[in-house]
Amino acid sequence: MPFPNLIAGVLIGIVSNAWGERLISPFAWGVVFCIYTAIYQRAKGKISTVNKRSLNYRVKWGMSFQQALYFVNYITATSTSFIFAMLTGAIKGIL
Repeated sequence: MPFPNLIAGVLIGIVSNAWGERLISPFAWGVVFCIYTAIYQRAKGKISTVNKRSLNYRVKWGMSFQQALYFVNYITATSTSFIFAMLTGAIKGIL
């Protein structure tokens, strides 16, 4: 689901006036996206599937399967929104 992250990055770039805000805001968005993912999975009933799969894969990168899932979601959300916030901020600065 990269589209919410892309939209968040563009919005961060448009709304933020200082570069410091554009540097910090994507990290906060990563946390918000992980919470959103947890709520979305619970609503879709995917938590039981994750728990069943975690029995087969106990350790992945030194983490449980569910921890690794949220880690990957956090890194993806943060990096995608960071890149697009910086690009949008640079374009906004030029214009």
